[in-house]
Amino acid sequence: MDAQLQSTLLNVAGPCFTIGVVLLAMRLRAARLHHAAWWEDLGLIWPKWSVFLLWLGIGIGWIVVGEISSNLLGMEQPRPWHYPPLIVALRILAIGLLGPMAEEILWRGLIFHLISRTRIGAWGAIFFCAATWAVLHFRYEWMTIVMIFLDGIILGLARYRSRSVLVPAVLHSLNNLYSIYQSLHR
Repeated sequence: MDAQLQSTLLNVAGPCFTIGVVLLAMRLRAARLHHAAWWEDLGLIWPKWSVFLLWLGIGIGWIVVGEISSNLLGMEQPRPWHYPPLIVALRILAIGLLGPMAEEILWRGLIFHLISRTRIGAWGAIFFCAATWAVLHFRYEWMTIVMIFLDGIILGLARYRSRSVLVPAVLHSLNNLYSIYQSLHR
């Protein structure tokens, strides 16, 4: 198998594995605790449309602010993609859709839920999830990591205020899809 295809398939498989493990772990935990609404703990519920549309507007506005800021500060821009169509489609699936869903289910679903139930509460969970998520992006320059931290705060607030992990997942996907769009048009 072509190395590029193999690498891209791993990028698709990783988020699928993460989603499956988190969902299975929460389901098993719920069965052990006789807790029927485990999906609500993860935030796997659809918010009110008015809340969703409000956060969609905030998310799009944040993407615009991030784009203007990154251009003014001369921050690293997405690299051009020169891949065959199959690789592009799989990378869009992995980076634009599955990756954000996996990260949001893990960070602002499971981890947010567990930490928000401790003494530090929801605000501490928002900060903790944003900070650790940003640090995990260590391969980027420091200004990009700061922007990722701020992204994490916005996504955490969206999770907390909407009570749904689907809202930050959509916002995260939009951000990644915009970055992919930039990579395809350079």
